[in-house]
Amino acid sequence: MPRRVPVVLVAGQLGAGKSTLVNHLLRRADGVRIGVVVNDFGAVGIDAMLVAGQASAVTSLADGCLCCTTDANGLADLLAVLTAPSARLDLVVVEASGLAEPRELVRLLLDAVAGEARHAAYGGLVVVVDAVRGEPDGVVRLADLVVLNQVDRVDDPAPLLAALRAIAPGPVLPVVRGAVDPAMLVDPPARRAPPRSGQLSFDVLLREDAHEHAHAAWDSVAVERAVPLDPARFAAFLEAGPAGVFRAKGVVRFPGAAPFVVQTVGTAIRVRPAPRSVDVAGARMVFLGVGLDAAGLESALDACAADPAADEPSLLPVLRYEESDRVDAV
Repeated sequence: MPRRVPVVLVAGQLGAGKSTLVNHLLRRADGVRIGVVVNDFGAVGIDAMLVAGQASAVTSLADGCLCCTTDANGLADLLAVLTAPSARLDLVVVEASGLAEPRELVRLLLDAVAGEARHAAYGGLVVVVDAVRGEPDGVVRLADLVVLNQVDRVDDPAPLLAALRAIAPGPVLPVVRGAVDPAMLVDPPARRAPPRSGQLSFDVLLREDAHEHAHAAWDSVAVERAVPLDPARFAAFLEAGPAGVFRAKGVVRFPGAAPFVVQTVGTAIRVRPAPRSVDVAGARMVFLGVGLDAAGLESALDACAADPAADEPSLLPVLRYEESDRVDAV
């Protein structure tokens, strides 16, 4: 299957906990190889970097992870390198601070995906909000996922959670010390872990001995249906952004067509033909997010069922999200 590396943009006010979130991802990568793009190593307290030392371009971290520096103008070129198959990364995280405004970073990323970074995929805009200060800014309205950090330091985070959920288009995840599970951002790679030697490196020990708070709770709902879906109804369902859903993935069949692989982040939709070995009668979808309504998702997918008595529907509502197959080229 074509390989695309999700690129997640992390934004938020100074001191909200962006670097803490990045550190947590690296320490709890569990085999996920992560590339981190920053513009000032001094602002990112990655423990492994203290071992590797300061660098002006690329620093190697544990488990094949990388940390790079760039400015906004060099972002597209750097993403092309980091998401190439030779880099062997599973996820790239870009911190918005110091590079550009989040809206501009999203535009740069989408341009890069359409141009130089042909192996990259939009992985979502994650906005970090400090629960102590409780000052969500306008960028929350753009977020695919809002991470409400430091909820353990306020008596009652419920009012702020409600306020964020009223304006954020995506789900809001309350966390402690940036503890976001990497599995919410990227599918864990199906690779065999290499055997460990008796001597562990210092950066691995730092990661394993860091007593961080457990991952925040998030939901995964699987829905399977045995009848083909109507392309227009299904596209409208995805475009609306199902409540609480951050990512969705699956295989769907439409009347008169071979199955398609569907993946979404927020309302960003990617569709491509499924491999010949993959076959479904209707749909197999998995939804990831916060506070998901399983019954509501099942009902919504039922409402997308194609009418067996109707003429064969047009695939255009879905095909407009079809990916180029040029990602197969190395």
